[in-house]
Amino acid sequence: MRRPLVKAILLLSVLAAGLGGPAWAQSREKAWELNPWVGFTTFDKKVGLDDKMSYGFRFGYNWSKHHMVEFGFSSVSTRDSKTGELKADLLTGNVNYVYNIFLHRRDRVVAFVTAGAGIVSVSTFGLTANPDLIGDENRFLTNYGAGIRFFGGRRAGFRLEARQYSYSPAGGGDAQDFTEFSAGMTIVLGGA
Repeated sequence: MRRPLVKAILLLSVLAAGLGGPAWAQSREKAWELNPWVGFTTFDKKVGLDDKMSYGFRFGYNWSKHHMVEFGFSSVSTRDSKTGELKADLLTGNVNYVYNIFLHRRDRVVAFVTAGAGIVSVSTFGLTANPDLIGDENRFLTNYGAGIRFFGGRRAGFRLEARQYSYSPAGGGDAQDFTEFSAGMTIVLGGA
């Protein structure tokens, strides 16, 4: 299961390095950033779901060098850990605030912290003794995380991130948590 993730990270690293040039990219005021990514999602053990590969896309706008608003979408398909008969698809959409922390004097390495809120759509289907587990629900979702961007060219860089999500299932109960680890490219468009 982890081999495709390692291959995807290596491929993205090679692509980011190949886009290098003499001028370095940076988080610039009034610039848009695009971030296609692949990752790995781990679920809280009390939820009883297998950890799986995930995919997503983020785009953000830097209204200043340090402050950015970002919109993100992700998807993961998994199954229950005990029988494997119950399947679950999670789709997320969220809005996040990102604060950039510059670690290199030429802005080649940018760490960041982020937090936000959104919606998670959970669709469960399959064979189970409890029919209440089958169905679709949309729930309010919160998240926070941190990451780092390595810029290798004027318009491109490599991004690593970890993000913790939390939502409450329908009908009450304990909050359900999952963690998303992602790696992808950062593509910078425009800017002052």
